[in-house]
Amino acid sequence: MEFIMIGIMTLALLFGGMSGAKTTPPPTEIEVAQAMEQVLQAPESILLSEANVTTASQLLAALPEPKEKIPVAIYAITDTTGQLKADGGAASTVVSQGTTEMLITALQRSRQFAVLDRARFADLINEQNLVTSNRIKPGEGPVPGQLTGARYMISGSITEYQVSKETGGIGLIIAGKGGTKEYARATVALDLRVTDLTSGEVVWAESLRGEVIGEKVGVQLFSFLGKNIVEFETGQGKQQVINLVVRTLLEEAVFKLVQSKVLTN
Repeated sequence: MEFIMIGIMTLALLFGGMSGAKTTPPPTEIEVAQAMEQVLQAPESILLSEANVTTASQLLAALPEPKEKIPVAIYAITDTTGQLKADGGAASTVVSQGTTEMLITALQRSRQFAVLDRARFADLINEQNLVTSNRIKPGEGPVPGQLTGARYMISGSITEYQVSKETGGIGLIIAGKGGTKEYARATVALDLRVTDLTSGEVVWAESLRGEVIGEKVGVQLFSFLGKNIVEFETGQGKQQVINLVVRTLLEEAVFKLVQSKVLTN
């Protein structure tokens, strides 16, 4: 019944008449099914989302499929820059707090690892505790004691962040005018490390620094990569640019980790 109602709503959206038009009878189940099939055949006409990829995403997609994936435990990637911004009178972090999720996505895109989420480990254990405390129907839910073990742990932090206006460029100066150009620079540094969980030894570490230059498009407006706009008076848009650099650095770091071949099963 629920699917029929959804189909009726779909038909109403697709074929809805103008106000005042003559009332038509409700669609039949066959008409609903046909309309829903048309929607599935052309989902791009409805979908709002698009893949959130960077220039480095193609590096991960180009990696060959491994014979066996390496189990790695992922812990929180923290922000150690200490920078805050005013947000409605309250202080909040400037750098994205979604870095851990970005890393997990990058690792999954590489297809090289069995990614074990330890950043949300408390939620996982809570689900298992519901089983052991007999709060779940018998035979349903997770099986306690069957977690996949990891040999390595990935951790790290955002260590540098800056978005600043710069002046540079030398050109012909006539009557004291010209010769300089104002632009913006967004810089992020990321430090990641992989620890062998048996020995406690750090077996791989990388510090990556990324920079994106913004073109001036207004008095206080700068455009990064043609679409990310930063307004320097209010700071609006800074976080979007930083997130782009962070995601790119994480994907490049995962690519470098795979290429290093230091992790083995």
